[in-house]
Amino acid sequence: MTGHNIQKVTGEKSWIAADFVGDQSWVHRLSDAALADIDRAVQAVGARGGALDDVTSNDFDLPSLAGDIAEIKYILGLGRGFVLIKGLADAGYDEDQLGIAFWGIGTHIGTGVSQSWRGDRLGHVRDIGETDRYYTAGGELEMHMDPTDVVGLLCMQGAASGGLSRIASSFAVHNIILDERPDLMDALYEGFIYSRRQSDLGGTATLSDHRIPVFAELENKMVCHYLPIAVRNAAENNGVPMTDKEREALALVNQVAHRPGVFMDMDFQHGDIQFLNNRTTLHARTDYTDPEDTALKRHLLRLWLMVDSWASLPANLRMHGTADRAGGGIAKAAVS
Repeated sequence: MTGHNIQKVTGEKSWIAADFVGDQSWVHRLSDAALADIDRAVQAVGARGGALDDVTSNDFDLPSLAGDIAEIKYILGLGRGFVLIKGLADAGYDEDQLGIAFWGIGTHIGTGVSQSWRGDRLGHVRDIGETDRYYTAGGELEMHMDPTDVVGLLCMQGAASGGLSRIASSFAVHNIILDERPDLMDALYEGFIYSRRQSDLGGTATLSDHRIPVFAELENKMVCHYLPIAVRNAAENNGVPMTDKEREALALVNQVAHRPGVFMDMDFQHGDIQFLNNRTTLHARTDYTDPEDTALKRHLLRLWLMVDSWASLPANLRMHGTADRAGGGIAKAAVS
């Protein structure tokens, strides 16, 4: 290593799967009182109508969940960085009501931002054959993060088989690579040029105007930015040169994160909600099988949330200059 004083990352965010053997503290089950509050809010929002994007936490009062939400925000921001919420399956909601409940809970964690040129703040994760974005492609997904503070997923319909959510601590991955391949750490700290797909460009450039580090410090805390599909696209389709060492370093992050004992798998059930801190947690998906019946195909809802109380990312940690509400997201209709 040369230009970086790289140390191991310690604390709750640097976990491995073995830390949670026999420990279900990461699963939060909604109480009857919480479900009653959620239902009152869902019915009120549904009766009022209008755009879901306009619903705020003031419109979705959840007094019985106040303590739980404070704990979840602490876990995401300062703790292990992930949580799975169960209980909505018992509410008997249809798809629209599940979407309202998910959005409403999300408003208490952060500000929902656009996920593509479509302006979709409540995105749909399902196989529609578009392979240049992870959430519109089927099959197995490599480890990555989403370019927003928190990502939320709600399971509408699980896969016929497979389709597990796989997560790993980016800091544990950092520490393993530091132990095993310290010669690659400079490449990860110096980072890569990123590209964005054509439909999301608007008036912005195809390529980032700077290298974005995979690992960096922000206010004396480590953060991670790892979106390998955008790095490969820059190299393979836009002529950005990559050294063999850079290619090896980029691939090794995914390989280490997929090691048994490092990653944790979650088998989503109907109504389950997962929230992840993208700055500290990588996520992937195992391969899966869908039935022919469209109504029974794997289908998740997705939220991208920006958390106002978190430190803003400096320019060198932002993939593109375009910003949506609360400093994140992809602008609707690709307008910069």
